[in-house]
Amino acid sequence: MKNKKNIYIILPIVLFVWSAVLYQVFSFTNNDEVVSANNPEFVIKPLKVKERQSFIIDVNYRDPFLGKMYMPQAATKVKTANSSIKKTPKVPETLVWPVILYKGMISDTKDKTKIFMLIIDGQNHYMKIGDTQNEIYLKSGDRESVYVKYKGNLNLIMIQD
Repeated sequence: MKNKKNIYIILPIVLFVWSAVLYQVFSFTNNDEVVSANNPEFVIKPLKVKERQSFIIDVNYRDPFLGKMYMPQAATKVKTANSSIKKTPKVPETLVWPVILYKGMISDTKDKTKIFMLIIDGQNHYMKIGDTQNEIYLKSGDRESVYVKYKGNLNLIMIQD
């Protein structure tokens, strides 16, 4: 009997709380008030944009690396009569490399000098680092490739099977 007494007391309290919650939810969603479009609280004012000020950066400051003041180059140069002569630019001649094949390295385990086998225009040449054959200078090399120089131009030649 004691349990039924508690149910009779708690049940109306729970129903009252739930009804208050539902009333609050539905009272906010069903709003019948009409909001007027001409609300004097909100007045739109045009935004004033200030004109930007122009400025110039002064670059006359000390160079941190040289320790000297920065001096701009003088842009005004006087042309002389001799400067009107136009020089024809030199046309760089095309450099035709001879056919070079790298076949491998020959070296003795006791000797530290390395001998490289190169085929230049069909002729076999055994060269050490620093040797020159047919104007081809052997600069360096290893088991997979060699660096050769021909008329001042450096080229990498990979090993050929």
